[in-house]
Amino acid sequence: MSKDVSRRESNSPVSFTHVAAMVGVGVVGAIVAFWILSSIAGIIFFFIKIAAVIALISGAFWVVARLRR
Repeated sequence: MSKDVSRRESNSPVSFTHVAAMVGVGVVGAIVAFWILSSIAGIIFFFIKIAAVIALISGAFWVVARLRR
């Protein structure tokens, strides 16, 4: 195994393949992050809807109970 340092063939710090790979990973990462965040927001919105339905039903029972007295 040689410890000689060889110069790169091109003077470009980043090759086209590296740029394409970084862009690809960035796009896939953005899509996955958007999917995860939208799923979390959907779950939170679902629980808010369930809480609102429970509050409306219990409010209706409370009003009926108040009117019967």
